[in-house]
Amino acid sequence: MLDIAELQSTLIDHLQVQDVYRLSEEEHLAFLDGLETLSNLVTAVKTDAATHAEERGLHTSLGCRNIATLLRSRLRISPAEAKRRSRLVAELPGVPQTRDAVYAGVLSGEHALIISDVIQNIPAAEAELAEKTLLDFAPTLTPQELTYAGKRLRSHFDQDGAFKDEQEGVKARSWKMTKNQHGWLVFNGCLPPLEGAMVEEALHAVSKPRPVGGEKDPRTPEQRYADGLCELITIAMSTKDLPMSGGVRPQMVVTMRLDWLEEKVRTGYTDWDGEATASLLRQLSCDAELIPVVLNGESIPLDYGRSVRTAPPPLRRALAVRDKGCAFPGCDRPPAWTEAHHVLHWTRHRGPTDLGNMVLLCSHHHHVIHEEGWKIVFAEDGRPDFIPPPWVDPEQKPLRNIRVDPRLRG
Repeated sequence: MLDIAELQSTLIDHLQVQDVYRLSEEEHLAFLDGLETLSNLVTAVKTDAATHAEERGLHTSLGCRNIATLLRSRLRISPAEAKRRSRLVAELPGVPQTRDAVYAGVLSGEHALIISDVIQNIPAAEAELAEKTLLDFAPTLTPQELTYAGKRLRSHFDQDGAFKDEQEGVKARSWKMTKNQHGWLVFNGCLPPLEGAMVEEALHAVSKPRPVGGEKDPRTPEQRYADGLCELITIAMSTKDLPMSGGVRPQMVVTMRLDWLEEKVRTGYTDWDGEATASLLRQLSCDAELIPVVLNGESIPLDYGRSVRTAPPPLRRALAVRDKGCAFPGCDRPPAWTEAHHVLHWTRHRGPTDLGNMVLLCSHHHHVIHEEGWKIVFAEDGRPDFIPPPWVDPEQKPLRNIRVDPRLRG
């Protein structure tokens, strides 16, 4: 019988001594490997103990519905972990080669369940060969890699069944959106592999690091992907192909007093109950599909938007010809991925919506212009120059995107 108390004492003594640093690199790596094998063996022992507990009916005598309920309540583990252990109890007998590998410490419980999933969905005549094939590779693969290998094997042995599974998987697609206590949009969901791959490809394309003032992109990967998602939405909303909503293209309506918007005070609200500061709304009003509902002191609507605010198609084309895309120095975003920014703001300075007051900026550099002290001036040739803030360049020399710099013309 396993002496658990002795094993616990040995492990506790090791933690108290803390002498792993004495090992060489090779010995340290071997120690890590050994601990993983030990962890796999502990999984095997746990599975064996749970199997015998189920066979003797411990869960019934203690008033539990099944072995998973007993494990969850007695050991105070999560429902997901209890379910995983009960699956090992139920499924390992059906994959004897895999069970032997787990009981030898060669394979983890997670790997074993992946193999079991594959074998359960393969014709019985091919099950033994398929299991052996997976076991040949499993010790060298991560669970994600083993899952991929299992899908390929399933397609090889049962093409029709694999396709049916894919069709069933499509039904599990979901997307949920909620608002947190701060009014931020929180979402989660899952997409089928092909559609998910398209989303990944699109997000990767628009979320690459982009420098600011010659320095590396200060955003975290998470921030870059969040900005990338918003950039994709901006691109989609700028097309003419979106379905109508209430008789018009999708748009956001923001309501606030005009003087608050001009002076960057108070907040406005949208028709989706989202609240935003006047500073943020001034930024959005540059070129987003945003219709201001301006109120007087008695909250009576005075104006539901001016068509001259958003750059009309002919002006967008002219901006694209002049700026060749995002005009910020060093950026390579194409015109379709940009927003038209008013240099003299449309609300506060009554900046005109014309070629001499607008410049194309991608979503990221649009934020940079509004928030980080950069200025835009138009040179004699009518093209925008960017003046960096003093902390980027103390001399504040004008910069220009290389695509439109006349000095590079042959």
